[in-house]
Amino acid sequence: MSAALVQGVLIALVVAWSALFALHRLLPATSRRLWARLAAALDRPPVPAGLRRLARSWQPRGSSGAACGDGCSACGGCASAAPRPAVAAQPLQFRPRPKA
Repeated sequence: MSAALVQGVLIALVVAWSALFALHRLLPATSRRLWARLAAALDRPPVPAGLRRLARSWQPRGSSGAACGDGCSACGGCASAAPRPAVAAQPLQFRPRPKA
């Protein structure tokens, strides 16, 4: 294998990992849905047993029935149960730059 091929494969792996990390970080519900679809597609009889076992480990865990936005904070992703205190709006104040 040439050095350029190895370098290209490594760069492709880093870019793919970065894209998956960004997807999970910025769109968590979408990423869970995509992982569940991938796991369901791999957990079928014609797929080898090792891949099926891996797919079962990727399947999402059962939920407690709580929905996002209800304030339960069971998963740490929703708002806390106690409402946040309102912050008073403050007007912008423009000041001239000091002359040098």
